Amino acid sequence: MNASTPDAHAPKHHDDAAIADIALGYLERVVAIDSQSDERSASIPSTEGQRVLADEVGRVFTGLGATVERDAFANVIGTLPGRGAGAGAPPLALMVHLDTARGTAAVPKLTIERAWDGSRLTYSDNDRLHVSVANYPTLDLFVGQDVVHGPGAAPFGLDDKLGLTHMLTLAHLLAKEDHIPHPPLVLVGRPDEEVGRMEAVVELAGQLAARGVRSGYTVDGLLPFEINVENFNAAHATLTFPDRDLVVPPGAVLLPVRFGGVNTHGATAKAEGSRSATRFAAETVAAAWRALPDGRRPVPVSFRPDPLRDCDADVVFLVPDGGDVEVVAAVCERVVEPHFPRGASLAVGAATAASAPQSAAVADAVAFIARFIDSRPGFVLLCEESDGREGYSAPYRVRPVDGGVALDIRIRDFEPAGLEARKAHVADMAEAAGVAAELHDQYINMGPALASRPELVAWARAAAGAIGIDAPERPIRGGTGVDPFLEQGIAVANLGTGYFAPESEKELTTLELMARHARWLCALVATVATA
Repeated sequence: MNASTPDAHAPKHHDDAAIADIALGYLERVVAIDSQSDERSASIPSTEGQRVLADEVGRVFTGLGATVERDAFANVIGTLPGRGAGAGAPPLALMVHLDTARGTAAVPKLTIERAWDGSRLTYSDNDRLHVSVANYPTLDLFVGQDVVHGPGAAPFGLDDKLGLTHMLTLAHLLAKEDHIPHPPLVLVGRPDEEVGRMEAVVELAGQLAARGVRSGYTVDGLLPFEINVENFNAAHATLTFPDRDLVVPPGAVLLPVRFGGVNTHGATAKAEGSRSATRFAAETVAAAWRALPDGRRPVPVSFRPDPLRDCDADVVFLVPDGGDVEVVAAVCERVVEPHFPRGASLAVGAATAASAPQSAAVADAVAFIARFIDSRPGFVLLCEESDGREGYSAPYRVRPVDGGVALDIRIRDFEPAGLEARKAHVADMAEAAGVAAELHDQYINMGPALASRPELVAWARAAAGAIGIDAPERPIRGGTGVDPFLEQGIAVANLGTGYFAPESEKELTTLELMARHARWLCALVATVATA
């Protein structure tokens, strides 16, 4: 890959090192602002930090000569008039989202590992992580580059602050390199994509359509230089398990256990070895029931997910015979230990005497998870077993609700029929268990809407070729939040940003990839201008 391949429209006054410095400055500027969204909030944006970030982005756009607009939902829009061959071309939109996933932590400074050799990276705040090529073979493509990562205690927001960085770096280069032609550009930072608040951009989509925008890209993909014109269809299921009395035998104790899961995005769950506390709890119960006789088997009676990490939870087991505490603790260790190298953790607390009443709702939910995992519906089930064009149905969280507990399940499939089959599987299992199930659709595959717009892929590939790289077309194993734009006739594809481990404390990118992605966007707007 040669990012310095001669091109008439490439930056002339910035080499890759200079572009990387600019990009790193913008990245550190935006990841220092906490803009995680909050699904529990009814407001738009769901958190004040997104307004703070929108203000900062607006200041950058203004300083680079763009006309800046804001709306009540904290959408920030920077507009650049077309120039050169693109002066009279139709406008092109580039969009990112300002929010990051729940549990993201703002960091003031990032760590750079120069010319990384693939050995274990050092995360200053998390010595449990073993991030190396040996442990994660997909990291091979980052070897030899200057790796950029956070302290490792939490994600720092590359989804989608890396895409935002690429967009800001593009605006910077266009301001300084006035020979690069481009169509009128509408650069958008939107709120609450992570929590699916489509209503945040409905009015914006109408405004862009009224301005004549018919084409655009979100800059929100994962792999370097990938082009996405398909994404998952998505649904969500909530099953409610009501409280019912559980017999507490004499001599029973309560054993608190903290299950720390392997935190990953569903898109990369298989490659990163995802595990959730829901699965750990189900596997612990199954293994303990094999190890202990009837009447002495542990039962989970409390399950409280971490408020910032769905993969972690505090679980309390009712152990009928206090003498079996060490057996149950050892079973927990056997279940979790294989996943320690990928960031899992376990903390077993001190047992205390059990008292009545106790509820069997958690036990019912965990037993359902075990049956769900063992079911054979005829398609790949769990996200940690799913890759490529395979969908998944992931029981990711058990949480207390009035009168019982709720089990939340993410449902994803590229095909509408596949999504319906997965929804039916969940509903049928819930009916068989005698529990209420609520299912609702979340977003749809953009593929059918983009089938008639092949130029979006052609432009991005031509731009990649102009700077000497390959840009593969792949489906994105997630969503991009563009449904309102598609409904307005605005065709919006998605572009990769080039990083590892989305929404995980392991996440990283490289200086080289930041420079090359900025060059790719420069070549893209020039390609569209001259198309």
